Amino acid sequence: MNKNMETKTCTWCGASLSPNHTGPCPECGKEGTLTNLKLTMTMKFKDALNSETRREFFEKNPKIKWVLYAVTFGPPILGLVLTGLVGLVIGFIFGFISYLLGPYAVIKVREIEH
Repeated sequence: MNKNMETKTCTWCGASLSPNHTGPCPECGKEGTLTNLKLTMTMKFKDALNSETRREFFEKNPKIKWVLYAVTFGPPILGLVLTGLVGLVIGFIFGFISYLLGPYAVIKVREIEH
């Protein structure tokens, strides 16, 4: 909300004049006015006081983490024991399982407080 207040005074005698006055001063008859303009502005800073706290962290799932360790290190050992097409298929199966379970082992969590 802005409010403008304008006042005029005579330069010579200091008499108060109306804001829309033109011409010589009615008191002293001389010309010359001083215009005072007063601006009033109201600002709201309520939103500036609101704060937001963010906390980001990684949440680990220990059970899935150990399954991923087994899936990661198990196929090379099986590859030593099983050779040929069977070892290849088992390696692909374990690789696909680790691909599916990987995102569940570590999850990024974001907490936002207002």
